[in-house]
Amino acid sequence: MPEPESIPIFAGADADSLPPRGLTGTYALFFRLSSPLEVQAGRLGRVQLPAGWVIYVGSALGAGGLRARLRRHLVADKRVHWHIDALSSRERPELWLALADGRRHECDWAQRLAAHPAATIPAPGFGSSDCKRGCRAHLIALPGEIEAGAITAWLRQKTPADLTANA
Repeated sequence: MPEPESIPIFAGADADSLPPRGLTGTYALFFRLSSPLEVQAGRLGRVQLPAGWVIYVGSALGAGGLRARLRRHLVADKRVHWHIDALSSRERPELWLALADGRRHECDWAQRLAAHPAATIPAPGFGSSDCKRGCRAHLIALPGEIEAGAITAWLRQKTPADLTANA
């Protein structure tokens, strides 16, 4: 296992800054909604997402890795397969963050974000239908007044040392 200081953490706002090919791990997509948005999220049905930050946490451990998964989420024209596709086909993430340590930390990140004092769960079950750790959702909402840097700092308080210890 790599030392925590050597685990690559990437952040970006577009496809030009995606992680290199071959890296796998966990990612967060930061959507900033200027007004409430209703999306059709598969079996969850219609869900109402609030204005402000809506942050989705997922993992990319397959052959395409983080690069392919993030690229998919940055493209609007796609077949809706996952809950997040219902949102990312209508809104583009303003920011993404990725931890490229080859492990699944999406529950750690979702629980960390949900523990923020201003966090809400706008759509219980969103992104967590296969969750084995009891997460209410892998989509967390935070007020838009909070700076993105403050949210990523909150999330990174457990990254990478604490997160790799939990894997």
